Amino acid sequence: MSSEIFGNKYKYIIDTSYGINQDGFIAIGTESIVYKGLKTKHDGGMQFSCVLKFKPKYINIDGEIIDRLTIFKTEEWAIFEELRECRSIVRIDDVVEDMGEFSVPCDKVQGGAITSDKFFCVIEEYIDGWSLEEYCREEFWKLRKVEVLDNNLKHVVNYHDFSPMEKLAIQHSYNYDNILKYQNQIVLFMLNLCDILEFVTERKNILHLDIKPENVMVTRHGKELVLIDFGRSKKITRANRFVTANLKSVHYGKTETVNKMFQYGSLGYAAPECYADAAEGSMFPFSCEFEKGKMSIESDIFSFGATFWECLNVFELVTKNKQFTVDPHDFYRDNFLNDETYHIRDLSCTSVYYHKRMENIIRKCTRPRTAHYLDADNERFYHSYKDLRHDIEELQDSVPTIVREENVKAKNAFQLSGRMLALFAAFVIIYGIYRLLAFSIAEDKWETLTASYNETQFYKLEETARDMITTAPPNQLGVTYDRVVKFTYAEDDISDYEVALLVELLGLVGDKKMLPQRVDEIVQHTNSRKYREASTEIVKLGRVEQSVGYELTEAIYNAEVAKKDIPAAYEVLRNHRNKEEYQYAVVKLKNVLDNDEYIEQIAAATGQTSQEIKRYFKGIKLEETDIE
Repeated sequence: MSSEIFGNKYKYIIDTSYGINQDGFIAIGTESIVYKGLKTKHDGGMQFSCVLKFKPKYINIDGEIIDRLTIFKTEEWAIFEELRECRSIVRIDDVVEDMGEFSVPCDKVQGGAITSDKFFCVIEEYIDGWSLEEYCREEFWKLRKVEVLDNNLKHVVNYHDFSPMEKLAIQHSYNYDNILKYQNQIVLFMLNLCDILEFVTERKNILHLDIKPENVMVTRHGKELVLIDFGRSKKITRANRFVTANLKSVHYGKTETVNKMFQYGSLGYAAPECYADAAEGSMFPFSCEFEKGKMSIESDIFSFGATFWECLNVFELVTKNKQFTVDPHDFYRDNFLNDETYHIRDLSCTSVYYHKRMENIIRKCTRPRTAHYLDADNERFYHSYKDLRHDIEELQDSVPTIVREENVKAKNAFQLSGRMLALFAAFVIIYGIYRLLAFSIAEDKWETLTASYNETQFYKLEETARDMITTAPPNQLGVTYDRVVKFTYAEDDISDYEVALLVELLGLVGDKKMLPQRVDEIVQHTNSRKYREASTEIVKLGRVEQSVGYELTEAIYNAEVAKKDIPAAYEVLRNHRNKEEYQYAVVKLKNVLDNDEYIEQIAAATGQTSQEIKRYFKGIKLEETDIE
């Protein structure tokens, strides 16, 4: 086996000084494993950085073998060569079909290794910088970091694993000045990408068809964009401005795989017309007033809007949704595959400081398809990058800028003190007015959202509920919490993420007198299948005295999660066995304790026999229960 790949002029190796684990790994693409490489001429000399993209030679889709190598050579490579004159498009330097004896261990592929019999290698230029996703999340907002371990390895730490002080510092950084700086940078990125796509589509008649934050690179010096990954791109003509996606129908209730994708492109960013037909009785996720599979410039413009919607919402998406932080694909699949959420993406859940025109552009890019959405005279949609750029330029002219005056020394200390007092008084007045206005806005959002609510909008509900509590006047806190509770309890059982929200709001309300009653209500309404997750959230409140609900929840948590204080949990069960309003929690606690290991601990502590305890457990049951 060899660690070298030999091309026409150069030999290539993986750069093992790069990456979190110093293995050179960069990312997993749609159909490729990407490593950072080093290239050297066959006769020696200087080493240069490059990117090694290992692509499967063949893929199997429902028994049909697809020759990816031939497709790449006849279609994709030709597209890259046609775009080579544009420095904002990544360049291909070489393609090695036969990698000889090369092999590299890789747990991300079947068989555990990348070898020449299954893969070929595409060598691309290395872009020193970040993906657009990395720039927004890591470089600007610092929502992810890399820590060095004792063994000189590194690991990624996401925002949700930051310390409380680090989280507080991050939240403080999300202020007016930084948001405006960020908005100005995003506008520049939008214009830059618009220019690139205009060249690609209007001049070269190519659709990219996989625009997303991971496929847009930001150079470290100059912050210029470079568009990468044309693996899904298709050629069009001036006479025929459309291509058809050749996707077999899929079952939308099953898990999407690389070989069986729901869409042409990437889930969450692909336009609705890029999604495959539904199979086996599953439901197509969108209202269909369009020709499925017919892809056009409007498809790329939809992805453009979805990409920058994510950039503008990334702070809230990361800090308020752990699923997005861990796996954005799962987040989009679980929450966005429906008409209401996938289309007309607005900025209602992010900062109010973003300009309204920014939202209008994103909304127009991501409008739901209608029967005539492709008509050139349908002004509700963008049909060219020229029109899109025009609106972005108008936005650029209208957004506020941050101007800082040079600091000067005060001529008189008394004058300075007086000014500071006046400014402080003005701030207090303005802040009070702002709180009242913000509370009113949050109430309006709540009424609008709850009037036509579905579960996919929970992240919006969570944000709006938090806004109402944090802006409510002190004498309105309890009433405002009750409004959230009334709506949340309307469906009787509540989920674990609803429990997490209510627990967080209780902490913000800070009414210790009402805490026992509030916790009891939460426990009585908690979805019986979610007590493990719910108990983990509730115990974060700390000990709540005179609350039966808290006692039961703490006992469930100790037994099922912490695996401690088993005899004490058994005592809680005996004390509250007959409280009918807590019957689901009681049965859940019994089910957790009813195993041989715990029964032995209980027997040793109480003096009862194992058989007596088992008979006692057997007597605790519900006629009908869905508890697991």
